[in-house]
Amino acid sequence: MRKIIGSLVAFLLIFTFVFQVSAQTFRDISNHWAKTEIEELIEEGVIQGFNDGTFRPNAQVTRGQFLAYLVRALDLPAGTSAFPDVPRGSLLYSEIAAAKKAGLILGNSDGLSLISEPITRADVAVMLDRAMQLKGEYMERSSLTYTDSLTIGKYAYRAVERMTHYGLINGTADNTFQPTKIATRGESAVFVHRLMTKLDLLGFTKNPVTLPKPASNQEVVLRINDYQYVKVRMNTRGVPLSYMKQTSSKNPLSTDHHYYYHMGRASKPFGYMRVTLRKLDNGDTFVFTKFVHNGDNTYSASVSLPFEQSTSYSLAKYNAFGTVKQTFSSTYGYDKTTHPTGILSVKRGSTVTNEMMMGKNYISVNRQTTYSNGQKSVLREFIKELESYNVTTDPSKKTVTAKMNVSVRGKAISESWALVSEKKLFESVDNRNRWFERTIKEYGFINNWLTADGAYTKLPWSIEPGYKMGYGRNITRLQGGVYLSAYNGNKERYYRDLVVNALADLNVFSNGAIAKGQTPVFKTEYTSAGLKKSYGTTAPYIDTRLNENAALFLKNASESLSIPELATANLRYADFLVQQKTTGNIIPITATSYLIADYYAPGSKKTHVSLNHALGEMRFLLETYKQTGETKYLKTARELKAGIEKLYPKWVRPNGDLWYQVNGSLVFAGDDYDTLTLADLLMSQNAFAENGIPRSEIFDKMIVSKTKYAVKNKVKISAQISLLLQEQGFGNLIKGTSAASSTSNQFNPDDLPKDTLDLLAQ
Repeated sequence: MRKIIGSLVAFLLIFTFVFQVSAQTFRDISNHWAKTEIEELIEEGVIQGFNDGTFRPNAQVTRGQFLAYLVRALDLPAGTSAFPDVPRGSLLYSEIAAAKKAGLILGNSDGLSLISEPITRADVAVMLDRAMQLKGEYMERSSLTYTDSLTIGKYAYRAVERMTHYGLINGTADNTFQPTKIATRGESAVFVHRLMTKLDLLGFTKNPVTLPKPASNQEVVLRINDYQYVKVRMNTRGVPLSYMKQTSSKNPLSTDHHYYYHMGRASKPFGYMRVTLRKLDNGDTFVFTKFVHNGDNTYSASVSLPFEQSTSYSLAKYNAFGTVKQTFSSTYGYDKTTHPTGILSVKRGSTVTNEMMMGKNYISVNRQTTYSNGQKSVLREFIKELESYNVTTDPSKKTVTAKMNVSVRGKAISESWALVSEKKLFESVDNRNRWFERTIKEYGFINNWLTADGAYTKLPWSIEPGYKMGYGRNITRLQGGVYLSAYNGNKERYYRDLVVNALADLNVFSNGAIAKGQTPVFKTEYTSAGLKKSYGTTAPYIDTRLNENAALFLKNASESLSIPELATANLRYADFLVQQKTTGNIIPITATSYLIADYYAPGSKKTHVSLNHALGEMRFLLETYKQTGETKYLKTARELKAGIEKLYPKWVRPNGDLWYQVNGSLVFAGDDYDTLTLADLLMSQNAFAENGIPRSEIFDKMIVSKTKYAVKNKVKISAQISLLLQEQGFGNLIKGTSAASSTSNQFNPDDLPKDTLDLLAQ
């Protein structure tokens, strides 16, 4: 009797469907909790209402109806046969045949589909799971904490674990799953909507937007793509923008389009504005603006990005996750930059159609010192970081507009940036939140002041020209090792965009040499007052450690992002190291051993050698030897290794710490880094093992001395370095310390980076 009634109800529900009823006519969903999902699935043609103007969200759903929703949602190909209880001519025959062919339904032991039976929540989980697997490997599971999880049938248990993990189906308010409860039409709409959202199947048809004409001569409108444009406007009256020129340049995986405009009358401008659209290979675009104001007054400007065919938005702000604690450093002073504003998610209904990372407004002044040889040391004096924006919604035009306000200061440079995407920048909210938290915690190591010329970061006080708020394009910070490590960890889109942007920054810094296949040895563009005083070295000069970082990044990025033209980008720097012996830029130790000076500039005196530089160079050459098999790299690495070892035990200070450097007279000096050199020593031992070189007993002695000093003086040892210590048999040195316990809680050997970039960032 129950089956007969169920079949009759199913027939009536199916028979009364009206396929093109507008969602606005459904009088019974106006206050329903699933209203948005229902309306969007109706627009997608996945689910329909009834010809009496109702949707009946609380009505039960049969197995056949739910399968029909999935078939339409996945747009599955037609099948050739169904089941004995679904004869040809049945209203759902085509959907059930398609579901059978795809494996969404298998039939019971009697070979029947039972499509007229009401569907339980457990069966919903099973069918959703099968649908997910058709589109990829979605095999991760979450341990079930539902109070009734033991009542979930064995056939559905794994599916419930997976669908819970991916957020497609959740428990009730009282933390029960209720596996035998019958699903309703409203609930089913939500389940299928979540499936389509996860699989990126909610594809609204976007119409190309018409590029509007500028409202006045104070406004510029530039097309980003077929669906997006940007407006840049001088809001202060009487400040026109007139066209100067347009240029383009290629970077690895991106192209820069620069648009230049006079500020003020073209016949007598008082500055210029440049808008750069950095278009990435995945369709995302960085929008950089730069105002160079040579006059005295301060003007107001704005950068607006309208998102048409959108109805709402949400904004995830960095400051919701904490406040940057700007601490004083005896080397750098205070870094007054913080973090971007956050991610704007633009929506149509509940579906995200665009996302934008909103940067801030940075005010600075160009500073430089010119030397008698005509060379220059250049940097920026940072003035202020500003945050001012508006996000508005125009329901009549279905448009969400983000406007970033910009202060154009006199005798200064004003810059802002944004990243626009038609996809989510983070698929995982947890990953996004963790990145926000990390950026706040490590604000001094993650670039926030982004420009089309490269990221600007805090410089030490010991620079020339000397400014406490001196910022510059530091080669180590231009390379995106920290973002590449994050991307390799979970493949989030935002990390990849930052990696591609870092590649562009290095290419711009090299004047386009990387894109031409001519990777240079990078030269630092600001002078270190200490180097100038001791050796007469002024910018531009070569810093070996910074070049090591850049070369490693280019090589690793080529592997992670499949950029074959960068696969050998590291060889240029490796060859530079090999050539230093011939150049004479070395400190001889014995007839067969030497160390390479940290810095090189033609005409200046030979500089000192830092232990961490020497270790990094040696390890870099070993990595290059492993890559190429060319013995010149192995020979040079062995000579550097011998040079370090021959100077032992002089490297060790009386207090057990290591000296930072040695000069050409073999005089040791300087306070070493807290743990960077320790990391270099440990990773060097690993590099020896990888290349068949016996472990260095002298390096082990320095590791022991450095670690004991760190423990005694309560120097913080990172979890990664602690793990290296334990792996190499030095765990007893940190036993009972916080460093020892952190490894078991946070890391395992597979989590370690393959290179030094993360450790250097720390």
